[in-house]
Amino acid sequence: MDTMSKNSFRALLKKIFELPIWIKQSIYLEIKHELEQTIKDNIKLIKKDNSLQLYIPKATFLGKTELESRAKNLDENIYKFLSGCMHNLSIIEIAINYNWSLAECSTYFINAINSELIIPPESTSIKGTALYMGGFIRLGEYFVKLGKITLEQLDEALRTQKYIENTVKDKIGIAQILINLGYLTKADVEGILLLKEECKKRYIPDDDLDSSDDFTDNSEAAELKRQISQLTKENNQLKDQMRKMFKI
Repeated sequence: MDTMSKNSFRALLKKIFELPIWIKQSIYLEIKHELEQTIKDNIKLIKKDNSLQLYIPKATFLGKTELESRAKNLDENIYKFLSGCMHNLSIIEIAINYNWSLAECSTYFINAINSELIIPPESTSIKGTALYMGGFIRLGEYFVKLGKITLEQLDEALRTQKYIENTVKDKIGIAQILINLGYLTKADVEGILLLKEECKKRYIPDDDLDSSDDFTDNSEAAELKRQISQLTKENNQLKDQMRKMFKI
């Protein structure tokens, strides 16, 4: 199967790469400006080798065998995730091809790791981000896994948070507590908090589902079509931004 010809993410990149350089330059400057306004200094910390979205998961022998036999009768989405792995797709490609949010894809990613169906990533940043996006750990635990803070510092922050809530009767997030204690900077937390906020959104390509979906059967495609009207509203902002970029 030629996944590249129907890969929605690659098709989107192809459209951008084929634009004249003066348009691509303008798109780059607009996106760079927007990211600097939202996650500021954190953008400098994002590299391809520690990006969850660009990570290409690899199936284990057990994962390959299970995909063929389906002996464990797992959640169908786990098999879809494994199929994406077998076609050498990145997390973002798998998510878009199956119409998943990053949060959903992260959940299947971690479940597949825990079931020894895929090889765990060497990067603590990639696995930690997936655990946080998938709701397996909280923000403080995420920073512990990344080595940004220690367990002792997290415990101190949690005790401080509880003390403030009990005495001042005011709720304050653990991120702000960690910043106030000097264990983290604002730049440390703003990027991951924004990603967490955005990770539940889906990107729905404008292309016809039947022609762009490599892995689902007709019944699944029909179900996805039924969901489009509900999902379109939450994606309007993202799609409008992409349309504006292409019309520059």
